[in-house]
Amino acid sequence: MSKKKSTPTKKAAPAKSGGKGKPEAKKPINKAPAKPAPKKAAAKPVKKSAPKPVKQAAKPAPKKAAAKPVKKPAPKPVKQAAKSAPKKAASAKTPAKPAAKAPAKPAPKPALAPVKAAPAKPAPTPIKAPPQVKAPASKPAPASTAKPVAKPTSKPSPAAAAPVPAAVVSAPEPKPAAPAKSTLKAPPPGPTKSGALFYDSHMHTPLCKHAWGEPEEYAQQAIKAGLKGIIFTCHAPMPNGFWPTVRMSESEFEIYISIVQRAAEAYKNKLHVCLGIESEWFPGQEDYIRTLHERADFDYVLGAVHWQAKEYLAKFESGTIENFRRIYFDNLAKSAESGLYDCLAHPDLVKNYHPDSWCFAIIKNTVSTCLDRIAATGVAMELNTSGLNKSYSEMNPGNEMLRMMAERKIPIVVGSDAHRAQRVGEHFTTALNNLIEAGYQEVCYFQKRQRIDLKISDVLASLKKAADHNA
Repeated sequence: MSKKKSTPTKKAAPAKSGGKGKPEAKKPINKAPAKPAPKKAAAKPVKKSAPKPVKQAAKPAPKKAAAKPVKKPAPKPVKQAAKSAPKKAASAKTPAKPAAKAPAKPAPKPALAPVKAAPAKPAPTPIKAPPQVKAPASKPAPASTAKPVAKPTSKPSPAAAAPVPAAVVSAPEPKPAAPAKSTLKAPPPGPTKSGALFYDSHMHTPLCKHAWGEPEEYAQQAIKAGLKGIIFTCHAPMPNGFWPTVRMSESEFEIYISIVQRAAEAYKNKLHVCLGIESEWFPGQEDYIRTLHERADFDYVLGAVHWQAKEYLAKFESGTIENFRRIYFDNLAKSAESGLYDCLAHPDLVKNYHPDSWCFAIIKNTVSTCLDRIAATGVAMELNTSGLNKSYSEMNPGNEMLRMMAERKIPIVVGSDAHRAQRVGEHFTTALNNLIEAGYQEVCYFQKRQRIDLKISDVLASLKKAADHNA
């Protein structure tokens, strides 16, 4: 068959084809089946070859149907079709035939290959699983939608709406803090019907291994104290067994979120229960801490430097007592400069290190430098009322340091650091009066990691009004 075609077509093919590539031959094949083509073929010796291209054209029968409308155009298309006919012959002799058949068969194969590859990607599913870890808390998302504070809250909430229950225990990484966002979202600023306006921003749960009482008990006490809301800030897990006897373990992190969520649901429309964390600062652990903060949608992240940790003592306890205290304040400033925290807890806690020798005048210059550095970051500091229950019986910080903070306009938060339910809101009136004496006019709390400032005079009035209303 190939020999017969070769005699007339070999010469004609190169001349007419010119510089056109083989892939273009496919298009003329569609036009070749046009009926006008055989007319010119009769005049030329191509008659023998005409039946053969007809057979080839018969295969793409559906294309001929499309070519029928070509009859209307002038004989110009006919000439083009005639020219294309020899091209077919030339392509038949050359490896064009296998080329034409080969592309047709392989073309579907590559298409199939990508299709199979796409479903074969099972990796994304495990990636999605970790975000679902936080989703368990997200079921109560409808409650959270009320808050206009943070745009991210709305984005994770849909993710939380996904099938959440099974994934809670398994995945540790993702940002699906959405659960916390949805349930623990804050109502708009302003007093409640009872007149409550303020929050206690520091308290614990039994997961820290040195606190007593369920979150619901803390919530009930907060109502009695005339508070609008509370923020749980239990001690965060740490890697490599860092001081494990005073904090939740990694495996308890999701439990922590769930019990705060449980209290939020139980006291819905009575008290605003929020999710926070007291997060340890220790040099070299910044990456772990940063990742931890992304695992839930916290309202508030409280940074803490605990000199009591054996790891801290092993690293920094050297030289004199005063030198150890200077190192503590330097680390306190570094924690603010890390950008990891909203506020710094009990900022002069180190006065309980050999409390009988504490003298603020000796350490004042070091504290001044530390406060300058903290003020430059915009991070808030805490007035912690539990200092009255410690070995050095004074709030953290003391009044002199508090005045230095007010001079630098460092935002101030009040927290009870309650480890027992009955201490929620404890000494708040005294603390607020101390702030006024130190030069503060405003006090703040955090929602969705955004600071909310209130006039101290309004807070004092609200505490009395709400407490009387709830008595």
